[in-house]
Amino acid sequence: MQDVDSDATLSQYRIVVEVYVVGTLCALGIAGNLLSIIVLGRDRTIRRTTGFLLQMLAVADAVYLVACIFYQTLNCIVKWTDWLPSVVRRRWPYVEVYAWPMASLAQTATVWLVVVLTVDRYIAICRPLHAAHYSTMSRVRKAVAAVWIFAAVYNLPRFFERVVGVVGVDVSANSTSPTVTSSPDLVPITSPETIVDSPRVVMQKSAMLNSRVYILVYKMCLFFVVRFLIPFAALAFCNQRLIRAMRASSRIRRHSGGNIVDSQDTRILVVVVLVFVICELPDLIMRACYMIYYHAPALCAHLKTPLYYLNVASNLMLTVNSSINFVIYCFMGRRFRLILLRTIRCRIDKHRPTPSFQFLLSVEGKRRQT
Repeated sequence: MQDVDSDATLSQYRIVVEVYVVGTLCALGIAGNLLSIIVLGRDRTIRRTTGFLLQMLAVADAVYLVACIFYQTLNCIVKWTDWLPSVVRRRWPYVEVYAWPMASLAQTATVWLVVVLTVDRYIAICRPLHAAHYSTMSRVRKAVAAVWIFAAVYNLPRFFERVVGVVGVDVSANSTSPTVTSSPDLVPITSPETIVDSPRVVMQKSAMLNSRVYILVYKMCLFFVVRFLIPFAALAFCNQRLIRAMRASSRIRRHSGGNIVDSQDTRILVVVVLVFVICELPDLIMRACYMIYYHAPALCAHLKTPLYYLNVASNLMLTVNSSINFVIYCFMGRRFRLILLRTIRCRIDKHRPTPSFQFLLSVEGKRRQT
């Protein structure tokens, strides 16, 4: 009875978080990232490389949010409810097998685009003599292309971790245990070998995913190095120096005036990186706990249930990270708000702007002058 109750609690928890919360965040986040791309493209005062990299980060975030709709929201609806038609449920494994790898690919690109953006800003602020040579549009475009190629190559094995098969026996009615498979990088902890979504079409783990060597080397060690150790070390190094440079620039600006635009862009970047680190940390903690559980399941049996809930929460934080940059730009960027308001006003009424938009634009103009 206790297992049944815990299963019901977990299903309700996942439906609330992954369907309602994540679904809403994905819809708003995709719209926000598209608006960010438009507004940043119209901002002529921002440094070209910084604006371009912020646009590319918005593209990666939008791709990740689209993947989230499939591997979190729709996957939860299929597995835990009967809201969708049976034809969708029967064919869902064909979609699910590619949803996880695509989400991981987009998330890897997001991580490394944040690193490239931070390094570019570090060169521009802390190494201005090298900026003309290293921080150029041609080099930045090559860096972005390299990030996406690297993300695709690194995540290529994930496309072969699971396969879709057809069976003649319906075992889904006998499978009521929840699985920790909502993350694109995790291996199920207590799931059967075959994950059944319908009487005939099933998603199965491949031989590669059943290999302990593959799990230890690729999904644990290489993941920590590529997705956490190297990027977090680079972000810590660059941001610490950017913060010091901002403080020094603030002191100089008080006496002789300075580049307010540059300072504002740097502050926005620092906040974006700090939010990124905060949102990524729960995923790191969950994977560390999973590594302990994987190697000593008997000693860490009490971690099984918390890991179910921590996995859903960590995925939620990753969704927040890909949805929140637009909010940061709006709160911290005066030029961003002004261009956004002008863009919306032009779309609504090109010739006769409404009084409300005129009032907002006048307020933004006064704030900018002060």
